[in-house]
Amino acid sequence: MNYITFEIPKLDYLWQYVHHWASIDPEFPFIKFKWKKFNAQQFAKAIDHLAEAFLSLGVKKGDTIVTIIPMIMEYPLIYLAANSIGAICVPMDVRFRSADFQRFIPHVDPKLVFLIGKARGYDIANLIKNLSSNFNPNVKYFMIGKDEFGTPFEELLEKDYGLSEELKKARSKLSPDDGALIIFTGGTTGVPKSALLTHKNISHASFLEATYIHEKGVPLGLKPRFKMLNNFPPSHAGGSIEIMGTVLVAGCEIVLQEQWNPYAVLRAIKKFKLQLIGGVPTMYAIMLSLPDLDNFNTSSLVISIISGEKVSMDLLTGMRDKICPNILNAYGSTESGPEVTFTDIGDSLEELAKGYIGKLLPDQEIKIVDENNNEVPIGEIGEMLFKGTLTIPGYYEMPEENKTTFTEDGWCRSGDLGYITEDGRIYIRGRIKFIIRVGSYTVLPSEVEDVIVKHPKIAMVAAVGIPDKIYNEVVWVAVVPESGQEVVESEIIELCKKELANFKVPKKVVFKKELPITRLAKVDRPTLQKQLIEEFKL
Repeated sequence: MNYITFEIPKLDYLWQYVHHWASIDPEFPFIKFKWKKFNAQQFAKAIDHLAEAFLSLGVKKGDTIVTIIPMIMEYPLIYLAANSIGAICVPMDVRFRSADFQRFIPHVDPKLVFLIGKARGYDIANLIKNLSSNFNPNVKYFMIGKDEFGTPFEELLEKDYGLSEELKKARSKLSPDDGALIIFTGGTTGVPKSALLTHKNISHASFLEATYIHEKGVPLGLKPRFKMLNNFPPSHAGGSIEIMGTVLVAGCEIVLQEQWNPYAVLRAIKKFKLQLIGGVPTMYAIMLSLPDLDNFNTSSLVISIISGEKVSMDLLTGMRDKICPNILNAYGSTESGPEVTFTDIGDSLEELAKGYIGKLLPDQEIKIVDENNNEVPIGEIGEMLFKGTLTIPGYYEMPEENKTTFTEDGWCRSGDLGYITEDGRIYIRGRIKFIIRVGSYTVLPSEVEDVIVKHPKIAMVAAVGIPDKIYNEVVWVAVVPESGQEVVESEIIELCKKELANFKVPKKVVFKKELPITRLAKVDRPTLQKQLIEEFKL
């Protein structure tokens, strides 16, 4: 279909965009994963069919549906079908382990759980089967792939439900302010938090990013209906909103990849003549570290988007010279909005390296406050707080945690330090809380410490982030054994591998006679981190 003009409508729900584009161009190749593919019309019908299946299983507005699958074709079907009847999708990472699932699944108390047999060598089906006695006995399990545990997913797509009228009624009861997605995130402090995003949060974030990309990219030659890879995990805002949502809203083609791999990305750029890619700094750093990067042709790229944290000059110049000449930097969080700021094409790399993260997107606000929550003058550094259409209403079933992150008048604390200039340019300077950011993931020290302290020979443990050229930070732990006990590093590492996602597993265990303590008798993490960096000359 040839477009003389191309206009992106502003709709309330992500699933509505699929139906919108299907009505305009039903044969458009909307989404593909390996040999599986749907044109726009087929994708819309598959979503409707699965939504009827959910209704037949008794799923109602406000119910939660958990997925433990990577970025494969079944995920967007489940996500959008659930949302279209008011159910809340809760994607969990395939790298989660028993401690993660035992904490997260009971918290959201799902009606349905969709899982894959194995991923990245891990036997997820067997793990969930063994843990299922700890969960609500009424949960229904569906297996994607080999029937190892639960009902085969394919059975849901084979039946004729005849519930089209019930589907219309369910959709007529939806509100843009209803919950649509739960992402587990490190937040700014405490235990992992269940961030609840509404339909409005998701659709508006996707709309703002889609229109901004068109505004900046089309004058440079970006096709209005471009192709884009989605290889982020569903459990990451990047996978479910920034890429999935943005591309659906823009009516573009999504190419799914089960997981991120630098060579798979480079091959896809050539195969599909991709014009746009997005990623966190770690992803670009890994690509630039490849010894044979020069053998891959990336000349089709018009824009590369980088988001997630402060970026170095070396990384930016490497991206410009070896991957893509035009770079957009963005900033956001699951709570404040996946992207609340964007830089512009042509902004100097020197400014980006100084921490420049752009200006606010429409309908978003920022204020900078000191430690007493008083707003500071323009140009002074303080904690960045955000408020707007992208700010989530709060955490799911976590009222006390809401008080920590959100103010009574709706501002979201980012936990990041920054400042703003007279002309609205925003710069990030660092973090307040000791969250460990491993690539695009946030890891709370307590998640790692809670596992290690179970070891009978361990008296004290503290986890900190240590700088890393590729991942920005990696997890290190300092351990104090019980008096007279001997422990080796491999014991601690193996214990963590059994209980935690691999990005939470410590890269190094350092044994100490004691840990630095604050005057309030808490572990002094800043001092410990500094000691380790100096001790190992990092």
